[in-house]
Amino acid sequence: MTSSFDTTPGTIGPGMIRFYDAILNPLEAGEYTLKAEHQVKDLPGEDPAPYVATQQLIVDGPRFSISPADIHMVYPPANQEGLFDTVLPNMVFTNFALPWARDIDPAVKNDSYAKAVDADNNPIPWIGLLTIYPDELANNNGTILAGAPQTVTVAELVKPTDSKILPPALGDLFGAENTQVSVVDLDLTYFQQICPTIDELAFLAHGREVNTGGKILLGMEDDGCFSLVFGNRLPMAPAKNTMYLVSYEGHQEHLHGSTISGGYTKIRLVLLGTWQFTAQPAQGSFIQLMANLCLQGRGGVKLLQMPLSEETGKISEDAQKAIQMGYVPMQNNMRQGEESTSWYRGPFVPSPTKRDFSYGPYHYSDHAIHYDPESGLFNHAYSTAWQTGRLLALSDSNFSSSMFNWRNNYLNSIVSSTKQLDGEKINAIAGEARSMMPTAHASAAVGMLLAGGFSKVKWPQITTRTETVLQEGLPGVLSEEEKIAIVENDADPLLMLVKKIKGEQL
Repeated sequence: MTSSFDTTPGTIGPGMIRFYDAILNPLEAGEYTLKAEHQVKDLPGEDPAPYVATQQLIVDGPRFSISPADIHMVYPPANQEGLFDTVLPNMVFTNFALPWARDIDPAVKNDSYAKAVDADNNPIPWIGLLTIYPDELANNNGTILAGAPQTVTVAELVKPTDSKILPPALGDLFGAENTQVSVVDLDLTYFQQICPTIDELAFLAHGREVNTGGKILLGMEDDGCFSLVFGNRLPMAPAKNTMYLVSYEGHQEHLHGSTISGGYTKIRLVLLGTWQFTAQPAQGSFIQLMANLCLQGRGGVKLLQMPLSEETGKISEDAQKAIQMGYVPMQNNMRQGEESTSWYRGPFVPSPTKRDFSYGPYHYSDHAIHYDPESGLFNHAYSTAWQTGRLLALSDSNFSSSMFNWRNNYLNSIVSSTKQLDGEKINAIAGEARSMMPTAHASAAVGMLLAGGFSKVKWPQITTRTETVLQEGLPGVLSEEEKIAIVENDADPLLMLVKKIKGEQL
């Protein structure tokens, strides 16, 4: 999809995304000739030759460098460590036409390139990402496959002093020869092994239109139009990987699968950006990891409990029971400046629970604090959940603005209904005030009284989804006899449940 599109806010709904094969500029960067011809006719004698005027035009655009402002983000993040070994590195640009701003061939398109474009109607991007492994920057035998970045002039870019270095074929249009350019020299055989083919390049970049209306707090007030460039090589793990954003302009006949003559041993690429990240190997798929949790001694309810040490083993029996139920003792700094110990438990619990709707509704976080007078300890599980939910809601700009408008509209409706009370009703409400002051003053006083009494108004409550009280245990899975046996044998209920689901003997 390469046609024009509407960037007006609201064309993409919340949570929606629209993909484009490419975003084409009206004119690609390059050199153009504007020609005008005028023919004068019907003159006495022979018509003169046509008047012809030409004007050379250059459409400028990014070529030897890219503005950092055009880069929205990179992934994997720079200088970060994580499970990135199954992720194709990519770079996101706010300039949504950047990957197609130039023609990969600055001269006349060769037949193979023209055929690649015409076959799928998908333009070829002029930039790409190369993933470099640590041993390729300086491998064991001392041969450097991927050179370090260096700065040269444009003249040295197109005509290297080393005759073994293959330069890009930029033609005559390459600007001032003394312009400084960042480049990398890669082993030619190695480059052709890791780079994509010219046909594959079209699938390593695309345009993307998303709704950024709810991301103002993240600094994303853009129109939602981005372009992405992907690498074609998975990172090495465990290792620190280096990413090179390079220009393929002038290298359309040097990519993977091409035959190069001339005795070249290296190739010179314009380096537009670089970053590094460390990829760690995944310990297995999600299904494998979850299955491992159900092995004897590897998981069960103890995964949801605070580990017991020698110190925690000396605490009271009630405290040990609380830890077995998933509670964690935490330091509590109270508003009065005192320090205490309070209990906290998250939503994942290692023991069966029953929902109790006798608590709440809570109007603020402290309202949800539970206190045990026997132990003198507070339970902050519900208050923490209340505050977390409140902060999540307020961090959503759409929700918070809608909530404000809802409350404001309701307040305005009350004010409006108050103003519509006729004079007789107000005078009736005023009662004895009529004898003490003029009617107009009494009416105004009653109006102020009503307006000041809004704090006693019963505000409408948000209706939640239908609440169903969960039954004890796990209905339909474990029988009562099996539950009793698990308790008597001090077995792990989670492991027993897995066995029952798999049809194994308990």
